[in-house]
Amino acid sequence: MKKVALIFAALLLLLPLMVSAQVIIDDDFSTLGEWVPGYGEWGIRGGMLVQRDTDTGLARIDRMVAPPGVSPSGEFEIAFKVRYEAGGFESQAALLAQQLHAGFGIHVGVENPPLGRIAWGAGNSYLLWLNLDTRVETAMDAREHLGFRAQVYHSVKNSEMALGSAYNVDIIAALKAAGINMALADLAAFVESPVQIKIRVNADTGRIMVMDPTNPTLWFYFDVDPSVLRGNYISLRTNELAVSFSDFIVRQR
Repeated sequence: MKKVALIFAALLLLLPLMVSAQVIIDDDFSTLGEWVPGYGEWGIRGGMLVQRDTDTGLARIDRMVAPPGVSPSGEFEIAFKVRYEAGGFESQAALLAQQLHAGFGIHVGVENPPLGRIAWGAGNSYLLWLNLDTRVETAMDAREHLGFRAQVYHSVKNSEMALGSAYNVDIIAALKAAGINMALADLAAFVESPVQIKIRVNADTGRIMVMDPTNPTLWFYFDVDPSVLRGNYISLRTNELAVSFSDFIVRQR
């Protein structure tokens, strides 16, 4: 009886941990399932969700993460793998000259997404964006996008989205300031195999944490307006880039 009591007590202690890590989405991409393509060439290939269009800057696909009328609360974790497929340069000459331009990201807290339609934004949401741009014209006219950057856009509605100046980080420069030497050429290593992405979003406090793909023990965080995280959709999108996504999981923590 004492042994049974001890096991029961252990289960009671573990229960909050199991509840806090409840899986609410586990997509193996055997089919599109509940994903709704908005724009681009989306399809399924070998257990991966693939966006094949390397020309469009507005490729997007949406998925509901909470039932209609239910706003996300607490902290949830979004985890998936992403792999480079093609694109990011206009021609072989541009590639040889390292004139590159590509990006991908995820909208979180999407309210009223433009389901099945092309759009610049995605309802009321935040877009967490990784952008690579080494083009001469960018260096001359839009230096806020030059290099390899982590950016946060606030999408106000489907036709209005703006880059927040506080969250526009030159990743190479930031790493150098921290004593880590990395060049743009080193990014080539990350196109050879899928990269694990993990993002934790606290819909109550507005804190967003992003795992460093090169060091899973290291997380970076920033704070946004939690009222913008109340939408019940997420959206994946790409810019001039073909990529594949796999093992897409959302856990309530």
